[in-house]
Amino acid sequence: MEKPTHNTDTIFDEDLYTIEWSDIENAEMDYENYLNDIENFFRTDFEDDAQEEDTL
Repeated sequence: MEKPTHNTDTIFDEDLYTIEWSDIENAEMDYENYLNDIENFFRTDFEDDAQEEDTL
């Protein structure tokens, strides 16, 4: 049997990784930045594709 390579003595603090529903419910989305990020992603992707076509 393979021996684990990670430290099994580490104590896992579940509270650090727990998200409560109230955290999600009370979060305010920054839709303007979210939409800008999506737009920039597709613009960059489109420009990259156009540059690749130019080099072919």
